Amino acid sequence: MGLFINDFALLNKITNNIKDKNIKLKHIKKLPVRDKEINILVSQKRIKNCTIPQIQPGNLDILELRIRCENYKCFNLVAGIDPGGMIGLSIIDTKRIMFINNYKKIVDLTKIVKSINEEIGLKSIKIGLGSPPERTRIIDALKEYSSIIQLVNEEKSGSGSHTIAATNIALRKGHKTLQKNYKPKNGEIAWIQKESRRLSKGLITINKEAAYNILTGEKTMEESLKKYTLNMKSK
Repeated sequence: MGLFINDFALLNKITNNIKDKNIKLKHIKKLPVRDKEINILVSQKRIKNCTIPQIQPGNLDILELRIRCENYKCFNLVAGIDPGGMIGLSIIDTKRIMFINNYKKIVDLTKIVKSINEEIGLKSIKIGLGSPPERTRIIDALKEYSSIIQLVNEEKSGSGSHTIAATNIALRKGHKTLQKNYKPKNGEIAWIQKESRRLSKGLITINKEAAYNILTGEKTMEESLKKYTLNMKSK
């Protein structure tokens, strides 16, 4: 892969972001490219009359994915998301896993998913049915893609690995459509209350209304526990 980049700061960032040892980098200083081994060219601006496939870097965190997509001609991408305290993301094509990563924050996951859709395109986004609070917040963060979001039964989808679970979710058929008027069930509310006791080490049990708001994505568990703690201190 050739790098026709004159901005050395950008060149440095690109080389630091490419971790895949199968992607061989070569700095190109002049055009046209004479090296027959260069099958993809990364350039700051699109070069006219260049027959080599080109990539203009956007979000550098998905540059490896863009290179793989161009190299293997894979553009029917499916995103699998395993919701939870740690969120697993897997991007697959019909034949191979193209990208995997874990995210602690939904905002970081959302940024990556949006970049992938904008720079490459996503055929569908499949989200596991587990962890109702996180699932609801992820769906809300990605609501602009509601037409391609599918909910997937993630039972037995992984063995402790969030990315393996996300890959299995991406591979499974989305048998449930996005719920526009989601109403938490009593069992889900009870589960959230139980989680509040576990996370506070038995000090706090949030009420049903707070649990409901967590499940619908209006509040986070952290916000609810903090509010309860402040209320206890003020008494």
